[in-house]
Amino acid sequence: MFKQRRPYHQLNDEQLVIAYQKSGDKAIVGALYKRHSHKVLGLCLNHLKNLQDSEDALMEIFLQLTEDLKKYKIEKFEPWLFFVCRNYCLKKFRKRLLQKNEQLDEISWDSFVEIGEEKDHIKEEERLEAISLAINRLKPDQKRCIVLFFFERKSYKEIENLTAFNTKEIKSHIQNGKRNLKNLVIA
Repeated sequence: MFKQRRPYHQLNDEQLVIAYQKSGDKAIVGALYKRHSHKVLGLCLNHLKNLQDSEDALMEIFLQLTEDLKKYKIEKFEPWLFFVCRNYCLKKFRKRLLQKNEQLDEISWDSFVEIGEEKDHIKEEERLEAISLAINRLKPDQKRCIVLFFFERKSYKEIENLTAFNTKEIKSHIQNGKRNLKNLVIA
């Protein structure tokens, strides 16, 4: 006669996602939160290295899930969630780097000389020059992926669209390129 609703804890993640997409019941996201919050917090801590930032990230990620779960077809929830989490943390990290760079840009050259950091500045320029020369010595595919990913801040998907490489090849080129850069810069 009446279908009895199964308690959320008895459904797997993918069933919960489908149920949320149909009903929009935020209690379902709450059930996913109970299952995965400790894993997401750990991943955020690993990337952000700060408990407060990681807790904030956890809340923001699950808040965003209330919208994202309706937008995307998700076949395997946990890997997708970790992908979302990793991307969120990388964006936060990049934002921090940009803020630090902006703060450094505000410091005048005179303050470097006054503090006696001129030598450090010269060493940094030499290091950047060495990296630049090393990048030019990479194989063309590695060089292209390294430049697109690290300097132009392109995602794997964007690199895939710009090149003939699939995601696996892109990751391989970046990994091998990083290893080769390290060897070239140290040598």
